[in-house]
Amino acid sequence: MVLISKGEVERQIRQLQRAIYFCMHAQPSTAVPLDAPLTDSYPGASGNALRAMKDAVCSLESHMQLS
Repeated sequence: MVLISKGEVERQIRQLQRAIYFCMHAQPSTAVPLDAPLTDSYPGASGNALRAMKDAVCSLESHMQLS
């Protein structure tokens, strides 16, 4: 059995939910003002989602090694 703290699980859920939100609301780069947050465009939203997924996998793998 692998134990992960409730705080870590909540952090991962928050991070992944934000990534989902950014992906759902992203627009083409040409439709986004230059001063808009990076996550408003497809490239920025997908980069954020990639980081969130990598972080989740890394966290899960590290917890597997600790057990």
